[in-house]
Amino acid sequence: MIFIRAKKVALSIIVVLIMIIPISTQTNAMLYENLKEQYKFSNDFSAWWWEPVELLTAEFDNTNYISDMAIDADNNLHVITYGTDDLLSSGTDRDVFYRKYDYELKSWSELELVSEGSSDYSEISVIAVDPLGTVHIAWREGDDILSSGLDPDIFYRQKTSSGWGVVEVVSTESVDVSVYLAIVADSNGFAHVVWEDPATFIDADADQDILYKYRTAAGVWSVAEMVSDLSTMNAYLPEIQLDSQENIIIAWHDSTNIIAAGADTDIFFRKLDSDLTTWSSTQLISSVSDGESYKAKMSTSTDGMIHLVWYDYTDYLDSGVDFDIFHRKYNPNSNSWSITDVISTESTGNSWNLEIEIDGTDYLYLAWQDTTDVGGPSSNDNIFFKYLDLNTNIWSSLSVLTYDHEGIASFPVLAVDSLGHVHMIFLDTSSILGAGPDQDLFYKKFVGAPMQPILEEINPNPSSVGNIALSWSAIQGAKNFSIYRETSPFSSVTGLIPIATTNNSYFTDTVDTTGIYYYAIVATNDYGDSLISNTVFVEVVRGTGFFASLELSEILVFAGIVLGFQLIFSVLTYALLSSKIQSTSRPKSGKKK
Repeated sequence: MIFIRAKKVALSIIVVLIMIIPISTQTNAMLYENLKEQYKFSNDFSAWWWEPVELLTAEFDNTNYISDMAIDADNNLHVITYGTDDLLSSGTDRDVFYRKYDYELKSWSELELVSEGSSDYSEISVIAVDPLGTVHIAWREGDDILSSGLDPDIFYRQKTSSGWGVVEVVSTESVDVSVYLAIVADSNGFAHVVWEDPATFIDADADQDILYKYRTAAGVWSVAEMVSDLSTMNAYLPEIQLDSQENIIIAWHDSTNIIAAGADTDIFFRKLDSDLTTWSSTQLISSVSDGESYKAKMSTSTDGMIHLVWYDYTDYLDSGVDFDIFHRKYNPNSNSWSITDVISTESTGNSWNLEIEIDGTDYLYLAWQDTTDVGGPSSNDNIFFKYLDLNTNIWSSLSVLTYDHEGIASFPVLAVDSLGHVHMIFLDTSSILGAGPDQDLFYKKFVGAPMQPILEEINPNPSSVGNIALSWSAIQGAKNFSIYRETSPFSSVTGLIPIATTNNSYFTDTVDTTGIYYYAIVATNDYGDSLISNTVFVEVVRGTGFFASLELSEILVFAGIVLGFQLIFSVLTYALLSSKIQSTSRPKSGKKK
């Protein structure tokens, strides 16, 4: 019986030991995952700020018109505007001008003339930059040059590291008035252009339609294609972007009653696959609207979702009987749209002329022109700004960026650089910075220190004397990382000196003395330091044997197993000895003589 009980005890101990191993491992993993979740959404823009406004068109004495901006892979800004000033021998007709902000030099270039050779109006200019740094510019041209004819046409020009290319005609097929346009450039160096055109060479109904063409990196233009082929009325203000797979996505507004849109103006959407041959069907976006819907703008998040915004006169979700900013997102995997939500909830006036951008950490930035009286120096239009954390679906509070301006602020354009800093240009009639009473182009930037990095756990732990490999999360907004190492826990780097600085998200430290060491990382950029990362420790031991490669928790588990088996052996030995003693001490039975 004792032997049977001993076996039961031994089996129970084995079961407990087996259960300890996964529990210990899972607990360590869960603790670290919880730590990562704690830091995952620690982006805090409360310490960020808008830098003072800059005047970009000091050379102009007359009005500047709707302008555009793009950013390249090196964080240089490329800005175009148009006006009637006779600059660079351009004449007094409207011409397109360009200037660049050099990120490394922290300075703006001199003004350059884009629409060279034109003696008529050059206007409604748009710009894009491809990943190779080539600048693509398109505009509407009224001059009869390059055999374009007397009708206004869409022109194009590019700038590379070698300089400006020749002026080219885009709308070669058109014999009508080509109007508003948009442009985007892909990773192959292709430029994709959309514009408004009666397109009587395709469709004889003479309504305004949306046309599309692309230019290869070799300089060959495709034939024009009609995007709004279902439209029987006027289609206006096309928007073009790339999704995460470099499919071409196009949106516009149209008053045609198709897809149960009704007689009001609505937002429509269409996609051209990256093969540049397969078009999707036309989709109605503003399905909740029974009022006028205008000027779609789009941007794509890192998960591939396409976010589309527009301004709408519908009293939807108690938005009121005025223009408000509406938003929907498109899932390309399921070919489905989210419900519509209202963004301009704080506005009591008209919200319009909007712009959207999404950064690499899925923050959505939105700026728009608004007539709400915010109590500033005048009751004129101001630029409003909000951002949305797409990870948590939490909106920031509203910012009025032109609160202290006395003029009319309009037509904001946004761009986000690789550091996460938000750049904005806008038009304003305010007489500030020597601008005068005319409408000028201004620039502002939303900046701050980098976000908090997450330092990964160190493996193996314990580690042998020698190299200790560290790695941490790549942080948008960081130019460098400072590595701190101490022999006791710490939660602040005040007064501490980093052991090294790197621009990578990894580092190998060399430790030649045994002990326990604590590490933390701080990200830095031109505007300050991030919060200190989580602190991790490593035990450094001598030797490279089996135990040196195990973590402390693994050593404890192994020790527990050894002790457990020793206990089992002791119990079994005791049981066997007890059984033997009892069998030898039992009296022998026999017959009496």
